[in-house]
Amino acid sequence: MAADDVRSPGSGGPAPLTDRVNTEPPIINGMSATEGGYVAAVSFAIFLVVGFLLFLATGYWHFIFASSVIGPFAVLWQASLYLQQVKRNKPEGWYVQAARLWLDDHGPGRKRYLRHHGYFELGRRIDFDVVSPSGSERADLARSITTPNSQQP
Repeated sequence: MAADDVRSPGSGGPAPLTDRVNTEPPIINGMSATEGGYVAAVSFAIFLVVGFLLFLATGYWHFIFASSVIGPFAVLWQASLYLQQVKRNKPEGWYVQAARLWLDDHGPGRKRYLRHHGYFELGRRIDFDVVSPSGSERADLARSITTPNSQQP
């Protein structure tokens, strides 16, 4: 309940269900304010340089203002649509972890993550039957389970 709510406990309706506890709320098409700030800052710097180059080429100072305002809004909208596709049906922070893993593989510096590509091997094959065998058949089945041969594909 809110701090200014003076109702007694249990007298009101049900508590609101929250699905994004301790996460940053989305503001534009699922993009958070932090992500939007990063995208806006980088695109503003790029479009400021583009506007300055257009000013040098044409002599109209209006290009500096127009490109540094309109350009970042367009980039912010397109980036939010892209991140909406990237984030769909993924856990919170998935794409940040994926970017860090990509940088770990392709970027400079030491490796920070322990990763192992393989599978869990029990050392024997387990047959899962829908119908369970009786007691005597179960003992025979246990004796017949063999370990996979390294020559078999």
